[in-house]
Amino acid sequence: MPSRRRLLATIAGSLAAVAGCTTRTPPSTSEPDTSQSSATAAATPESTPGSPTDSSTPVERVSVDGIVARKAVRYESVMGSGGVLAGRGEQYVVASVRGATELDAATFTFEAGGRSWSPGLPRTRGAINVAVAGHEGPPVGQRGLGGDGPSVLAFTVPSPLSAGEPRIRFDGDESHDPREWPLPPAARDGLAAPAARFELDSLSVPASVSQGDPLSVSLSVTNVSETAGRFLAALYWPTDTIADDDESHILEQVVDAGETVSLTRDVDTEYTTSEPRTVTLEVRGHVSADREVQVKNASTPS
Repeated sequence: MPSRRRLLATIAGSLAAVAGCTTRTPPSTSEPDTSQSSATAAATPESTPGSPTDSSTPVERVSVDGIVARKAVRYESVMGSGGVLAGRGEQYVVASVRGATELDAATFTFEAGGRSWSPGLPRTRGAINVAVAGHEGPPVGQRGLGGDGPSVLAFTVPSPLSAGEPRIRFDGDESHDPREWPLPPAARDGLAAPAARFELDSLSVPASVSQGDPLSVSLSVTNVSETAGRFLAALYWPTDTIADDDESHILEQVVDAGETVSLTRDVDTEYTTSEPRTVTLEVRGHVSADREVQVKNASTPS
């Protein structure tokens, strides 16, 4: 892990002028909902070619593909290992974008049933995201950070969302014609699908740990809804002795309606703190909880 973290720190330092968490732009006409997760939303990304609205003039092409709709997503970021987004009443439409020149995120919208949403995710941890829902690359508008590879386009929309002709629209710019990409069937189904809901039954965490020893964390959750869904949560643990945000450990499992499952994860504590003290283990995702742990035998790394 040290070499990985040093690499991330180097990347983040070179991006200081633009670093920062991606935040959601409030939807222009969205309405709140109260659902959360869906098994049908976990479809494999599919390619969805678009058709230019005006192909009379040869221009550089913008492509949007791999469109998915997910009730909860994993993300990775620079300066920290990322985490989970699973907001109540929210879901996420994510795609890969490729274009010959720098693109502006503001030129994209998600449209469905006469409503539209601007790109953006809720606040995430760890500076700039480099992957969301399995799509790799920086957010659209920061493509230069990722070389010539794809960028990630993500929208936060109400869940569930049943509306006609859901699509991603590109308004065009000086170098590109306007284009539209309809969502593939799996993504359309995911948008409108009912969502699973999870409750935390128990969370077991030792009251203390000697730094360097694994911290064994176990939790039990129940799917209290009438639909199967993919449970997602991140365990956040401090790593104060290296230059990044807290380390995250992902818990993930498909859970049938009414089913109770137990998940266990060993957390590395080697880089927690430079002195003995009490730290907080956080659980965030489909369920949330905090536990205080006393870290013993800690010292400044040599």
